[in-house]
Amino acid sequence: MNFVSNALCICMDIVEMASNQNLLIENSLILAKNYLDAQGAMFYWINEDKSDAFIDSNINVSKEFIHKYHNLLQDYDPLNVAYFLKSHENINLLNTCNSDNQKVSVYKRFANECGIDEILEIVFWRNNHAYAGIAVTNPNDYKKRDVNSIQALHQILGNSIFELSDIKGNIVKNYLKDLKLTNREVEVCELITKGYANQDIAEAMEISLGTVKINANRIFDKLEVEGRLQLSILLNNITK
Repeated sequence: MNFVSNALCICMDIVEMASNQNLLIENSLILAKNYLDAQGAMFYWINEDKSDAFIDSNINVSKEFIHKYHNLLQDYDPLNVAYFLKSHENINLLNTCNSDNQKVSVYKRFANECGIDEILEIVFWRNNHAYAGIAVTNPNDYKKRDVNSIQALHQILGNSIFELSDIKGNIVKNYLKDLKLTNREVEVCELITKGYANQDIAEAMEISLGTVKINANRIFDKLEVEGRLQLSILLNNITK
């Protein structure tokens, strides 16, 4: 398969995966909202490098809240990404946070103005990396305190969240980076697992064929695999 036809097939796969991914996210939000008898729910991606979140999808959350959260008030959120990366928690409630802190007070007041009195945060971790979260607004007062049920919900949601193609890709990237692969080696590795031949990789990355072979051999050595097949099996197992 040449580079052009390979790229076309991958583009078609991306469109299909995006559709499936959106459906998975939507169903996860519906489940979380209904399970907790909540007013609304938001799905967000976590960027560990920048310690921030991007709200990608929501049910019944105002545009004003999402806009101001992205552009102004994320740093004021006591349960923001920086907090979870430090605490390594996977569940918490906004109203457990100390309102005496000025930033927390400002954030809670802003949330109240948007009709949000409480937020239950559920964060999804794998191998010490945070990938995404679901924030549920105004959950039922009794259900939000049922720790065992919420942990069960977290596990059920996680089964879907970790099927998202973007998260699977990020799990592999973090695994490779934790093994000290360079950025170029990570990129070469991704293309190998997508079925690109060495010449296709060279054209896609605009590097020489010799450089591709050198990087491929370094990847095999670092991951202690004997070739492409073992590499693909290893990385496929990482996301299970």
